This record gives sequence, C-alpha cells and structure tokens, in this order.
Amino acid sequence: MSEPQLIFSHSLQGLLSRAFPKGVPLETKAKLRTVGVELDKQLLPAYPRETWGRCIEVCAAFAFSQERREVAWFKLGERMVDGYKETMIGRAMFSTLRLLGPRRMMQRSQKNFRSGNNYTEVRITDISPTEMHVWFNETDEVLRQFTMGLVLAGMRAGGALEPRVEPLRTDAQGFTLRATWKENP
Repeated sequence: MSEPQLIFSHSLQGLLSRAFPKGVPLETKAKLRTVGVELDKQLLPAYPRETWGRCIEVCAAFAFSQERREVAWFKLGERMVDGYKETMIGRAMFSTLRLLGPRRMMQRSQKNFRSGNNYTEVRITDISPTEMHVWFNETDEVLRQFTMGLVLAGMRAGGALEPRVEPLRTDAQGFTLRATWKENP
C-alpha cells in the first residue's frame, strides 16, 4: 500500500496568506469549506493532494477573477513565491539561492518542493548552460499550471535573468517543462 500524498498545512497557510494578504474573503472561506478546508477551525496537519488542487482552483478564481482559469492558476503559483520571498525566511533562502545561480537552484527543486509536501518527484535534464527540462510527477492540470508559476517565480527570485518556463509534454505520470534563462554578463 502506498503512502497517501499530502500537502502540509504550512503550504496551505502560505497559499492563503499570499493569495489574500488582507484576509480570506467570506465567500472564499465558504467555497473552501466545500472542498474540505475549514478555515474557522485549526488547520489539519496535512491535506490530500486532491484537496490542495481544489484549494488552488478556488483561490485562483477569487484572486484572479478576470483571468482564464489556466492563467489564474499559473499567477497564483507566482504570487505564492513572490509573497514568500518577502518573509524573513524567504529572504534568507532566496539570497542563498541567488548565490547558487539558476542551474544549481533548479537542481534543488525536489528538496524545495518536498519541504511543503511528501510526494513531489523531480527529474532534471540539462540541455545547455541556460536550459533545463524539468519533469514533475504532477498529473492534475491545475497543479501543473500552478507548479509552472512557482518555478518561474522561483527562478526570478533566485536571480535568473529573463527566466521562462513552458510546457513541453505530458505523460501518464507527470509533465515536463522547459526552463530557460539568460547568462549573467
């Protein structure tokens, strides 16, 4: 029997605080309750991966209501990292990652993702000094878009010059994105 795939509560707290810096609106709280997250009680230590995806859907719909769903999911991923880098821990982490450079930062992806969940797997293929193909074991389209937003914002925060991410392919176990950046002069 395989271990249940879980997202840790601090990831959910981070998502909510970045998506709604002024507090989660009542309408959003009610919608989150329907997907299994009760914000008027203490959060559970962890939530199923499926609940995480539904939370992202709900939050993105409210935080980026004028955007297409896929764009909103992507932007929410960016916002989560951009907000995190403004915290004391985030500032320290990203200053260290800037010293490592984009390549080594990307090579730490699995470790970084695993700090927030127990399931992310990452495989990296070096293509050139400024390009990598990164496979994630993410099959849910919401989580794929969100992950691409996380990666792009993480590259930016880590000091990558003109970072870009784009989906390359999907398979039954996950998806591969292409990550590129410019060389620092």
